[in-house]
Order: sequence, then C-alpha cells, then structure tokens
Amino acid sequence: MKTAKTILSASGILIVAFALFLSSCTGKSGKGTESGGLAPGESDQSKDQVIKEISEYPLPTAFEVTNLLIKAGAGYILDLSNPVVSVDKYINIKSKALNLGIYGADLSYAATYNQSQETMQFLKVTSQLIDELQISSGFNQTLVDKVEKNLGNVDSLINIISDSFYDTYRHLKDNHQDEVSVLVMAGSWIEAIYITSQISILSKNNQELVKIIAQQRPSLSKLMEIMEPVRENNMITDVYNDLKSIKNIFDNAGETFTASQLDELNKEIETLRNKIVA
Repeated sequence: MKTAKTILSASGILIVAFALFLSSCTGKSGKGTESGGLAPGESDQSKDQVIKEISEYPLPTAFEVTNLLIKAGAGYILDLSNPVVSVDKYINIKSKALNLGIYGADLSYAATYNQSQETMQFLKVTSQLIDELQISSGFNQTLVDKVEKNLGNVDSLINIISDSFYDTYRHLKDNHQDEVSVLVMAGSWIEAIYITSQISILSKNNQELVKIIAQQRPSLSKLMEIMEPVRENNMITDVYNDLKSIKNIFDNAGETFTASQLDELNKEIETLRNKIVA
C-alpha cells in the first residue's frame, strides 16, 4: 500500500492535506498513525469522512456499522463471518465481487474488535479476490505487512484498511467497472446488516441493535439508487430485486420495527446473505 503522501496519486495528497487542515482549524493536534492519517475522532470531521467526500464514496463503511455495535455493547462473534475457506468456491465475477464486499465487511468487523488472527485471515482472502478480479489497488503485500505491524492499534488499522478500500473503489470507478463496484458495495452492506441482525437475534436486550438496523434505511435507499442505472445487467438484477424486497420491509416499518417486521427482515437478510456466500 502506498504511503499517505502518495495514495490515490494527487487526490491522496489533497485528501490528507485537507484532513490536516481541518484538524488545525479545530485546534486539535491529532496524533499520527502508521498509515500516515489521523486517528478517528480527533477532529470534528474525521479523515474517513473527508476521504469519502472527496472520492465520492457513496455509502457508510462497514467500520461505521461495527463501531455502532461496539457502542451498543455487542461482543464479537466469529461464527457470523463468512469462513475464509469458502473463498475458493467463488469462480465468476459476480460471486467474487459480492464476496469481496462480504469479506471486506468481515475484515472491518474483525479489525474494529481487535481480533488479530481473524483480521489477517480476512485481509488475505480479500487480497486474493481483488487479485482474481484484476483490480489494481492498495491490497498487496505491503498492506499485509503494514497491518501486521499495527495489530492491536485499532485506530491505525481502520485508517490503513479504509485507505485501501477507497483506493479499490476509485480504481473501479475510474475504469468504468460500475457493475463490479456496485456488487462490492452491495455485498458489504448486506454483510454488515446481516451481522447486526444476527447479533440482535442472540441478544436478550436488543433495542439498541434494532435502532442500528433501522439507521441503515438511508444507506439502503442510496444503494438502490446507485444500482438503478445498471439493474438490467444480468449480474445485478437478482441482487437488486432481493434488496428491493428488503427495502419494502424498511418502508413498511415506522421509526422502528415491530417484532414481526424485525423477524421478517432478519429472515430476508439471512436468506439473501446465505445465497451469496453459498
């Protein structure tokens, strides 16, 4: 992975400079990390948010969802993630792209919860899928080495991995691989809400988790909006229609979900997610 001064070529310089500028404007010094960025929460507008605005990354990242889980007091459950041994099952572009999103969310989940072994495992299968999709990005041996050096430092890991995700997204957009980009985003959204919904099922006091699920309504609407122009593509159509069914449940719910609506939503999400990872 490139350093913070060269990532995303000239755009990366602007991103980091703007982040540092914002930090100085708020009067906060911001400690450095291995990735060359700012630790989350050290300015009114984090580096993660700045990068998204400049690179036009359209959805909340899985890191944001898993951070909400931590704040809600939810623990890490390894069995919820897609097993790394499944990676070799994905042989076509569609399954590779969707599961790149799935594993990307699993990587974010493990890194946010400071699960060192799982972080490395998900990083390696994510790198494998990116190589197989022939995406030139920051997911390479340099990234692996950098992550290994920062295991135990959650702030640095989030910055390092986020930079590489944004690099991958920009590569896809710059090379007009919209279908692949959309599938990766869809996979990531599906896995993040799948993990949250499964934890809500297992939790005795799940009201905070239900709130997190309800908060994903705008991001699902945005995802559907992004998918709309390519929904007739044969790689996209069934995923779009499945997400539309999930969106209908969100739309029929009010500010929160009834028990029956939540049960229906959880089943729809689990069915879709299991179809993708099978």
